[in-house]
This record gives sequence, structure tokens and C-alpha cells, in this order.
Amino acid sequence: MWRMPQNTEVWGALDNTCKKSEGSTRTKATAPVRDKTRDRRFVRTEQAIREAFLRLIEEQDFHKITVTAIAREADIDRKTFYLHYETVDAVADALIREEAESFVRMLREGSFFDGDTVDVTELFLDLSARLAPDLLRTKKIHEHVTAEELLGKIEAPLTEALIEEDRFDLAESGPYVSYCVSFFIAGLLAVYRRWLLSDSEIPLEDISAVANLAASSGINGLRQSIGLVAGATTQHPATEGE
Repeated sequence: MWRMPQNTEVWGALDNTCKKSEGSTRTKATAPVRDKTRDRRFVRTEQAIREAFLRLIEEQDFHKITVTAIAREADIDRKTFYLHYETVDAVADALIREEAESFVRMLREGSFFDGDTVDVTELFLDLSARLAPDLLRTKKIHEHVTAEELLGKIEAPLTEALIEEDRFDLAESGPYVSYCVSFFIAGLLAVYRRWLLSDSEIPLEDISAVANLAASSGINGLRQSIGLVAGATTQHPATEGE
């Protein structure tokens, strides 16, 4: 019958050595050291691609721009381009998304978030300025991207910003807060979209005043409704089998 050698110290030492070796190998594989130089190079290349795209779109139609042309203009090869973007449309989409995020940052730095609520008039006026093609470096892109698409890009970062700032005093709503803010922003942007696309003669200031009143009433109603729901849940907790 086979028996394990009696010198357990040797076997223990060998076992520990193997475990340390395996552990160090796994650590190296799962936690590589980040190369900051490579990260900076990646960002610079991505920026070069965007700049190349913007230069090309000043000279030719959006739909005629190719990956090869962008790569040549950015002084990179096609393989490098595909490390950053899948298509030419993806470059345009990234620029529009960046513009939307920049718009939200502008609102954060302005008076839009001052006080206990939000200034709907400022939101609408800033949207009009931001959507004016002549004021945008990406104006050529906007010839191929509808205002509705840009508003869609703005909705997500604006909603996130309002949740973070808690300008509607809905933090106590817990799991409901993101839904309430999403409802509010979607409604405001829908009002603006309607005004923009209908070519209305009603001044934007009047539209924003009505939207502000509707939004304020809606938020107050949401607070009360959520309070009632929360109270009912606390007083009458669901029992098993219901």
C-alpha cells in the first residue's frame, strides 16, 4: 500500500511555495499596473480623431467622410481608428454627446441650480442658444442630426445632475426619486421640443412660465403622493400570502 512520506515539513513547505507562486501569478494577471503614459496617448489619439473629423466636415458632406479619410487626416492608421470608434457615425455621436454634457456643466456653473428649485426659463433660453447652429463648432454635424436627437442626448446627463443636486427636494423619496426627476425632465424637454418643432408664435418666455407652473405643481403633487404611498406602506405592511 502506498503511504505518504513522513517528512510533513518538506511537503508543507512545498505546498506553501506552490500557493505563493499561484497567488502571485493570479495577482499579476488580474491587477496589471496602469500605464499613465499609454492612457494619455489614448486620449490624445481620440482627440486627434475628433479634430480630424471636424476639419473634414467643414470641407465635405457628412455622408462622404470615410474612416480612411479621418485616419489620414489624424495621421494614424485605420486599425488605430477602430481601437477608438467603430464607425464615422460613432465619432459624430460622441461629439454630440460631449456637447450635451458640456451643456449640463454650463447649467451647473450658472444660476440654473441656485435656490431650492430650477429656473425653467433659463433652461429653455440656454437650450435655444445651444441649439442655434451658428453658435456651434459642430454646426455641420447638426445639419445631419435633428434637434430632437440632441435633446435626447441632453436628457440623461441633465436628469443625473438634478438627482445629485436634489433641487426638487425629493431625496426622502428613496427609490422613487430617479423616476420623479426623469418624469419632470422628460416633460420639460417635451414642452420645449413641441415649441421648437411647431414653429410657434408664442414667445419662449411665456412657454417657460407655463411649463414652470406645471412642473412646480407636478412636483408638489408627487411629493404628497409619495408621502401617502410611503405612509400606507408603513401602516399596512404586506403580509405573506397577500
